[in-house]
Amino acid sequence: MEAISKRMQELIQQPQESLSVELKSWIDPDQPHDISKIVKAALAMRNHGGGYIIIGFDNKTREPLIDDAPLNVRELFHIDKIQGMIAKYSSEAFEVDVQFPQRNGQDFPVINIPTGIKTPVASKKELPSTDRNKPLIDVDTIYVRSLSSNNTPSTTKAQSKDWDRLIEICFDNREADIGRFIRRHLGGVGSEQLNSLATAFAGNLKSEVSTEDLLRAYFNESEKYYEQAVFNRKVELPKRGFREVGLILIGEIPDHSPNQAFLNLLDSSNPNYTGWPVWLDSRQFPANSRPYVNNGAWEALLIDLERSWGSHIDFMRLDPQGKFFLRRALEDDMQEPDRSPRPLTVLDWGLSIIRTAEAIAVGIAFAISMGCLPEKTTLAFGFKWSGLKGRKISSWANPRRVMFHSYSAYQDEVIVFVNVPLDTPLSALSQYVSKVIKPLFETFEGFTLGEDIIEEMTRSLIERRL
Repeated sequence: MEAISKRMQELIQQPQESLSVELKSWIDPDQPHDISKIVKAALAMRNHGGGYIIIGFDNKTREPLIDDAPLNVRELFHIDKIQGMIAKYSSEAFEVDVQFPQRNGQDFPVINIPTGIKTPVASKKELPSTDRNKPLIDVDTIYVRSLSSNNTPSTTKAQSKDWDRLIEICFDNREADIGRFIRRHLGGVGSEQLNSLATAFAGNLKSEVSTEDLLRAYFNESEKYYEQAVFNRKVELPKRGFREVGLILIGEIPDHSPNQAFLNLLDSSNPNYTGWPVWLDSRQFPANSRPYVNNGAWEALLIDLERSWGSHIDFMRLDPQGKFFLRRALEDDMQEPDRSPRPLTVLDWGLSIIRTAEAIAVGIAFAISMGCLPEKTTLAFGFKWSGLKGRKISSWANPRRVMFHSYSAYQDEVIVFVNVPLDTPLSALSQYVSKVIKPLFETFEGFTLGEDIIEEMTRSLIERRL
């Protein structure tokens, strides 16, 4: 519950509306018109593969509407009420979760819609309005999250352009079931072999193309942009460890420009698996944190060392030619009250898995949104950790994961490369996460984790069960 609460807190501190996150102003879930808003958004999120409905925010300014908040928020949005209305109108039963993180002392409802559809979810019942010809909810209608002409997200009735993605999500979830079925009946076979077998069912096994030199050059180029951005900011940063992600799309990249529509596209397609997602949209942040165009790519430097709920040092580049870079200070070093360890002392293995899986999943979402052909595109990833020397592997972010031994790092930097076919289903991501994580963990005196642990944590992220 603690991890969920922190995640929900992050969601309302910097709300980012996307295909997987919908912001709504305060509504009354006892009124038919507002019931329809919740139900249609929930069905659309379910069909999208899960997401969040955040209530009490202006969806244009992303600012909290504290003055408009009702007095009885927790009673008004009680889980039983929300679950009941969804069960009444959904063709398929699915459980939701409602949390109430606070901002400025005000509770804000966040409805968590899980992933897992095998067939599209439709409305099974009509919700009439005062106009007989325009019901608030149409019967036998499939609602989806879709992009408008300027690449902003909305909840709409499914159209022909939505079917490919909708069916793909259903097939991905069915493939995940196949993998679990095989695992139950072939207990002696390792998870790595099972992941490969599951991928083979999908026809996704492809030979990797050597792209290490390309990525090393991209890291060097991007790090120079980072150094220049810090210099221009005229700020002295504390010594911290960093995690870097470099992504180059290999294949035919549709034409895009470094304009607002491109940022809208990426922002809308980011699954927002965490409250502070990779490659987040900072256009609503303070002026010095907002993105700007530099040499044909969007660039942003986010520095905040004062927040009580979590500080950050982020630098990112988003190139419409199909290149993406992120340099982020390790969460292990960004102190939070009563939680984080002393900087430069530990590396949490659970966070490392989650952040790696998130970067790969978001990269896939970006490539699909840009119009790349799944069967002809490969995502070349590079992952780099620095400031590791002297750290110990840890589980501080989740004390329930007990560490019985101490393992230390004697080298300062680790860089790992992996190629991921774009047509890889999300249910098969853990094999690529494992390829990245193993060399990192082995730096800590040979520390290893079972494939099943890496797979379960990857699934927890994708299925929004963190």
